[in-house]
Amino acid sequence: MSRTLAEYLGVSNSSFLYNIRLLEKASSNPSVDIKLALEIDSNSKYMTARLGLDPSDTTCEEVYEELKQRFLRDNDNILKKINEVNDNSTLSSIITLNLKDIAFNNDCFALKHSVVKKQLKVVPPKTLLKKLGYRSIDSLLKREASAVILASALLVESDLWQQQYYDLYKKLTPSDFETRKIEIFEPRTTRNWQALSKELLKKTNSTVLSSMELGGLVVLPLPAEVKGLIAATVIFALEQINQIRIYSVFCKLQQVTDSFGQIIADTSQGKIESLALIAEQDVPWHIIQKFYDRYIEKFPIEIFEPHVQGENIQLIDIEEIMSMINPSFNFWNGGNNCAIKEKLNVVSFNLKDVAINAINNRPYKERSISYFRESLWAEMMLRYISHSSLEETMVSQIDSKLIGGQVDDGFRLDPAFSAII
Repeated sequence: MSRTLAEYLGVSNSSFLYNIRLLEKASSNPSVDIKLALEIDSNSKYMTARLGLDPSDTTCEEVYEELKQRFLRDNDNILKKINEVNDNSTLSSIITLNLKDIAFNNDCFALKHSVVKKQLKVVPPKTLLKKLGYRSIDSLLKREASAVILASALLVESDLWQQQYYDLYKKLTPSDFETRKIEIFEPRTTRNWQALSKELLKKTNSTVLSSMELGGLVVLPLPAEVKGLIAATVIFALEQINQIRIYSVFCKLQQVTDSFGQIIADTSQGKIESLALIAEQDVPWHIIQKFYDRYIEKFPIEIFEPHVQGENIQLIDIEEIMSMINPSFNFWNGGNNCAIKEKLNVVSFNLKDVAINAINNRPYKERSISYFRESLWAEMMLRYISHSSLEETMVSQIDSKLIGGQVDDGFRLDPAFSAII
């Protein structure tokens, strides 16, 4: 079964088998690998049957094509619902409004807007100023939201500008942050913004931009010619809300460290510390937060108090939200860690992978499976850590790290996705 999981994950079987043996031994041999491999096989057959295909007589390529079509049909259900109540608003405006409702109950630990404005005056984004037609940084700051400015500037300004800007973070203190609601924006409808939105869309292959340190999302105008983009935009916006929450809690915990500003500077550039080592496996912060989000009743989080409470740990269930938007998305529940395999060929049922494949109409050989693999690895680690002995080992290391506060190169918070989203 370890070989099967290695093939799903696309990793070397020998090194993976070694790691599994260490994890099994450290957790008193719960056979997590065997159970997980059997679950994937069972779930994939179940979901294949729900597609209307015969699990025993269907190729991976046939399943792949049907998954793309299923996603596009589900997207059409959302579009139909929008058209029934449309008040002549643009699709991006409708999505933004609904995301604001979803994000309303999600707090984050974010830089104060006043602090960011001061920083932007020190290092003005001159390229952005020119593209948007502003003559001064004061005029830009007066008319545009801080999160919109920062998210855009970090994409259009030079590497030198970005480094100069992030260097300012090294002087930050906890008093420069505050707890507030996650904010959702859409660009203004000026001619300059329309041109810049197209440029940002092309540059990032994404209709959703984010500013982690400001706790803000920007929803760009949706190209009408791209099928499936409504659902995909909502899915990846929800994913970004979770990423903001992960970034937020990690930064909030650093208030007790002496090198707070340096940690914020490093983290904002994509470096999040691996806070524990379990059976020679790094356990980065996003795994730890997901662990306590799932097992908070079994494993209380006193170690993070008083800075972080239970409600701060909670993450959005994307599939559940999508099902609330339209019941047809119930199909995707349970698909995060689900895939089918023919030899080394893997087809993902993960909603984010399928969204990327569908909106880009990717051919079979260019299919996305990265989100499935990331989710499967996380699931495996969560199950091993759920054994008390490993949780205790993790807690002792977290406590030591948070006191020491040293950050090294680790998990990149935002996985790159090479698609329109």
